Amino acid sequence: MVAWTRGRVSQAMLFTLASVGAFDHSEAIADGFLGRGKPAKKAEAAPSKDQAPPAAYKQDDVPKLEMTRIPVNPEDAIATVNGQKISRQQLADECVARQGEEILDTLIARSLIDQALRAKKLEVTAVEIDNEIENVAQNVAHVGREAWLRTLAKERNISPTQYARDIIYPALALRKLANNRVQITAEDMRDSFEAQYGEKIRCRLIMVDKLPAAQGIWEELRKNPGGFEKLAQERSMDAGSRSLGGLLAEPISRHAHPRNVSDAAFRQLVDGDTLDKDPSHKPKDGDFTGPIQVAESTWIILKREGIIEGNKNANPKDERIRKNVYDMIYEVKLKEAMTTTFGDLMDSASIDNKLTGHVKLANEKLPDNQLDANVQLMSDPSGAQDQAGAQPKAAQANAPKLPTPAAASADVVNQVESLKRAPVKR
Repeated sequence: MVAWTRGRVSQAMLFTLASVGAFDHSEAIADGFLGRGKPAKKAEAAPSKDQAPPAAYKQDDVPKLEMTRIPVNPEDAIATVNGQKISRQQLADECVARQGEEILDTLIARSLIDQALRAKKLEVTAVEIDNEIENVAQNVAHVGREAWLRTLAKERNISPTQYARDIIYPALALRKLANNRVQITAEDMRDSFEAQYGEKIRCRLIMVDKLPAAQGIWEELRKNPGGFEKLAQERSMDAGSRSLGGLLAEPISRHAHPRNVSDAAFRQLVDGDTLDKDPSHKPKDGDFTGPIQVAESTWIILKREGIIEGNKNANPKDERIRKNVYDMIYEVKLKEAMTTTFGDLMDSASIDNKLTGHVKLANEKLPDNQLDANVQLMSDPSGAQDQAGAQPKAAQANAPKLPTPAAASADVVNQVESLKRAPVKR
């Protein structure tokens, strides 16, 4: 009876969350459409003595703007072509056929949020919306308010009204609804401190969409560990790093999100086997991980290029540092709580979508349309101890036959061997 997934209707909200706190490349976007770095327009040459000056416009020569009322009745003409009428109903039908599902999903999401605000006697004021637009423009996009709104209109076809109504308002509303869910523990503070001030790994990456492809690349790396860059250029799906031989622009921090990636990277490329005291077995530059599942159809292999030492002078008890750490983890946890809050609203709602024919009953939990953070490192059979939950079904279907790359660390070798011996659970 239910054909939806929670993720389908959540796409509008995911865009909302990303838009308010993300647009990490906003400054680059602003540079493009604001014309920064472009040559200045040449000054117009003054008219010569023999050249007549341009005629001055008279007020009567300028056509006047007249306000036109937009037709509201379905049969009213929204346009006429050679006397033939195009009705408002025809326009509405065409719009529904082209983008009806997407727009309706946005309206459903906004309706759920409105109802939740009223139930908790909360509200989002016009002043709060105005202040948030100003905040995003200055602190995220690093441009003025008007310039930021022009950017959205030109580069993303989002009008100021749409931006306030469909992006800023839902995000502020979800912040208020989710605020009481945020709890920060001592462990959160410690992990956040290590992420900001601890050591980091400079890595190269190869990304593929299937486990067999990742295994095949592992076999090639076993035979030729030095061929990582070439394989990344030829086979990696990651457009951002492919041309650079898989080199990531930013290093990987300990405890960074997604945790299954950073935990696997540090376990295999930095920490190694904590029980092995032989220093020659410790991970080193040039080592690479086994395949790591990032999402349902995304697998990566990471190669260690180097270690960036942490800030040894940073003191976790310093009040300024503690505030920075707290603010960072609070924003991360708030975003997670906002996503969870909206998911709960979707789960508890009764929705009858006449446009698509989909029906969702109240309190009927919808499946997510993507894997969560419980995806595991494929070469680590004990990975379930790090995060609760079983490995994805795709990972259980067949026991991976992973080779032992020559440049793999001792920890990875032991994991591979134990995985080869592990029985297949069916």
